Amino acid sequence: MAFVAFLDTCVLYKATLRDVLLSLAEKDVYQVRWSPAVLTEMVSNLADRRGIDPERALAGAQYVRAMMEQAFPDATVDQTAYDPLIAAMTNHHKDRHVLAAAIIGRADVIVTSNVRHFPTASCQPYSIDVQDPDTFLQHQFGLNPELITVVLEDLASKRTKPPLTDLSGTLAALQSEHPNFVAMARAYLQVRQDA
Repeated sequence: MAFVAFLDTCVLYKATLRDVLLSLAEKDVYQVRWSPAVLTEMVSNLADRRGIDPERALAGAQYVRAMMEQAFPDATVDQTAYDPLIAAMTNHHKDRHVLAAAIIGRADVIVTSNVRHFPTASCQPYSIDVQDPDTFLQHQFGLNPELITVVLEDLASKRTKPPLTDLSGTLAALQSEHPNFVAMARAYLQVRQDA
């Protein structure tokens, strides 16, 4: 069985990171999991963006969710299966549903920007690791840098808004929040170019 990663809402909010993570899952780098609650929260956060017409933002957010569910029909963990576990979770109360869903989804790792909400003592009994997206992407890159580079190049070629239409633009969009991953990717690209 492939490595399973449960994606928390916070890593699905920003389009570039979401696209990178889902593109990697699409290429079977890992199996993706999320819960209905995570997707509902993602839609709410995306619809609440400032400066965008609320109806348009909500429609766009619902479209993103629908496309995710269509692309990954096995990713959603059954809420009726994990709801009974929530009360037994000992991590941060706002993210207990995430840990419970990750357990039922047989996740190996929870990818979240809120690492502190998932202390080792709460996750270790279930053999679930917790990684911020920068660390997660570094691990994936370290395992297969050529595949990850191809996935990133393919993603960039499918985008329609410059500067994200080339790999350097996509990496620049990730730079501020995922600097270690971007540094690894740029170093690999330099070595590949020099070869």
